[in-house]
Amino acid sequence: MRFTPTHRKGIGAAAATLLLGTGLSTAAPALAASPECATIDSAMQVTADCLDPTYRTPVIDSETDETLPTPHHRVRGHFEGTNIQFTIYLHAQQDKAQWDGRFFQFTYPVVFGPGQDTSKADDRAIGFALSSGGYAVQAGNASFALGYRHAAAAAKFAEQVAAKYYGSNRPIYGYLYGPSGGSFQTIGAAENSTGVWEGYVPMVQAIPQPTSYNFLGRAAAQLILEDKADEIRAALLPGGSGDPYATLDEAERTVLREVHALGIPWKGWEYPDFLLGRTGYQSDQLDQSRPLANDPTYVDDFWSADGYLGTEDSPLGDRIRAELAEVGDTVAHRWNIANRFYYRYLLPAADEGFVGLDQFRHPDGTPLYPQRAVSIAPYTGGSAGSASGNTAFDGSVNGKVIAVANLYDTDALPWHTDWYRQRIEATLGDAAAGTYRVYFNDHADHQDAPVAGERAKHLVNWYGMAEQALRDVAAWVEDGVAPPASTQYEISDAQVLVPDNAAARRGIQPTVDLTAQGKEITTTQVGQSVRLKAKAQVPPDAGKIVRTEWDLDGDGVFTDAPVTRVGNALTFQSTVTFDEPGTYLVALRVSSERNGDPTAHFALAQNLDRVQVVVTPSR
Repeated sequence: MRFTPTHRKGIGAAAATLLLGTGLSTAAPALAASPECATIDSAMQVTADCLDPTYRTPVIDSETDETLPTPHHRVRGHFEGTNIQFTIYLHAQQDKAQWDGRFFQFTYPVVFGPGQDTSKADDRAIGFALSSGGYAVQAGNASFALGYRHAAAAAKFAEQVAAKYYGSNRPIYGYLYGPSGGSFQTIGAAENSTGVWEGYVPMVQAIPQPTSYNFLGRAAAQLILEDKADEIRAALLPGGSGDPYATLDEAERTVLREVHALGIPWKGWEYPDFLLGRTGYQSDQLDQSRPLANDPTYVDDFWSADGYLGTEDSPLGDRIRAELAEVGDTVAHRWNIANRFYYRYLLPAADEGFVGLDQFRHPDGTPLYPQRAVSIAPYTGGSAGSASGNTAFDGSVNGKVIAVANLYDTDALPWHTDWYRQRIEATLGDAAAGTYRVYFNDHADHQDAPVAGERAKHLVNWYGMAEQALRDVAAWVEDGVAPPASTQYEISDAQVLVPDNAAARRGIQPTVDLTAQGKEITTTQVGQSVRLKAKAQVPPDAGKIVRTEWDLDGDGVFTDAPVTRVGNALTFQSTVTFDEPGTYLVALRVSSERNGDPTAHFALAQNLDRVQVVVTPSR
């Protein structure tokens, strides 16, 4: 929904009453003179000057001067009558001159464990904001059903605090960002607020879906392909055969084709334990033994009615009936198998743009399989609706948007970002080019830092690229400096494909091309040296290579190799020998920085490449 603001964002008269130790009173009065925010189609339209009655009274609980992660002044508070808390991180007294009239606000709707608090920013968010000329704001609690309203109320109150603290009445520019569930909140804010934030960075973007086919597809793969995971992975590794189907039977081939046509990245097989839910937080989400409350008859139809996989005369149908018989025909196991294929039987309209589900349609758009007599919740329903504040997801954004998406993401599928890009372009038309960018990152998945252990062998920390996107959106808003071009890509079978060359790929991530003895795979003997050579390139206008790190034995631990000069296209060489026989995946990781600063801690864009070295015993 687009609407026109009546005022440019500024500091209201109520700010004058907010004076306490640095200036502020313990409770701010309700802004009685402000009109209440309007609501359109269940989504509140928040402006700089309207009042959200739920968050009418902010209360400051404490103010402290902190030294970690960097010196800053911290203000903690809450909204009276709610469980929403907020924290404002301002520059330390001696560093006030570093403030450039902006703030950065992270948002996320879920608390995963004890001791976590979504109203407190982590060290990285604090350090990034302060080093980027902004103060940081964060608000939240443990509920998924938050939307963007609490974040907007915290942002507006923080502006009053900041104006007094910094002693300035200059305009303040705000930038909201959040990953996954936080991207729901970010898009909700972009479509339903004006004058609160001027720019938005949704990261690893989630979209409202007719079913959770991204997780269900992985659950289907877990059921059918778990025993073949290592073989599929080996085929897709650098130097592998490139044919993941080679050792599969027909039932296994059917599932492998199907789940990747849903859009689950092929690159996810580099870490099959996560893809298949054998490790990490997804293990519970891939468990499908719970009955569907909104469709209780589905399980009986799946196992008895024509057209369903449970009765299908096919190798896959035979396989799942064998799985049922092997474990036992219990209620839980009947659901556990049936639910994994539910995405086949609840399709949205053919013109809704869900390309990963087109595989289940005839050429005329009609479904291949029986469809459930269950209404698909509107896109604003379910968790997407509660987290987004019931936004329409129609692309009617009010401000600049740079989306950050990752090509190894098996949770928020990469093509989902393209789904929303098309809505922005349909709504804004030619204006979309001056409003929206998308940066796809290779060797990056759904999770953020730290990238350690098994993940570090093939993944980079993508948060630096999100930080650069935030700086770019700020420059776009405040100075009219257009950011680098979007990543160039195409969609094929619901997979996002990007060029290998940095100049053709665009975006902001460097590319790396590593070879061993001039190839992706080489064979050597114990004690013999292997020649490694790499070329790293940065896309146009995206910075320079400032750091290189080698992982010569493939254990995920990288060793710094100082760069003798920075540049946008550099070559690197090294040699390695091995003391033990085995197969090693040798890697080179590079980092670029927009201004070529090798001392930078934030906004580093990383990528890596790997080669396979097979070491045999010496003769």
